[in-house]
Amino acid sequence: MDKLSQAFNFRHACKQFDEKKKITPDDLNAILEAGRSSPSSFGMEPWHFVVVDNPELKKQLRAICYDQPQVSSCSHFIIVLYRKANQFTGQSNYLRSVVTRGLANKDDQTAIDIACQSFINYCTQEMDSDIAIDHWSEMQCYIASTNMMTAAAYHGIDSCAIGGFQQDRMIQILEKNIPQFSGQSFGIALCLAFGYRVNQPKEHIRWPLKKICTFL
Repeated sequence: MDKLSQAFNFRHACKQFDEKKKITPDDLNAILEAGRSSPSSFGMEPWHFVVVDNPELKKQLRAICYDQPQVSSCSHFIIVLYRKANQFTGQSNYLRSVVTRGLANKDDQTAIDIACQSFINYCTQEMDSDIAIDHWSEMQCYIASTNMMTAAAYHGIDSCAIGGFQQDRMIQILEKNIPQFSGQSFGIALCLAFGYRVNQPKEHIRWPLKKICTFL
């Protein structure tokens, strides 16, 4: 079995981590790099990763994640944020910085305006509300989250994706601890716990390919 297949088989939703074992900086960087290098629609990379290592802060987050033990027992807890619709307007510094990266002349304001307007026109045609744009942005973050969990498994590190949390209260915690963070500009797509398992997982149960694939 090749290493990538081994990683898929290794990964499971770890519910209890060994609190005495910490992920090394190099391995943590490899996990984050997997998220950073993930594909996204229009190359917008609408994510931001908040890495929580502080034990007291993890306890606070556990309380708003319905007391799930993996939140506080993990080595590192990553909150995956998505950028909201107000970061994809013609006046948005973020949108302008994204389109500028691909221009030969990064001082050409006319070219920047045209590129921004092209993306905005697409949003207007295909995503006719801020809610739809928020949803589009949030879905991109699931790509990055999956890649981070696979990268972790490749390095022998366990993970657990957590979608059960009180979003408003988590935003309050982030606003309190990160001066530049605003719940007006960011939403929470998913939370990811990383660390090392205490118990061996059950065997994976998956449908066979013939059950889930249709070839035309």
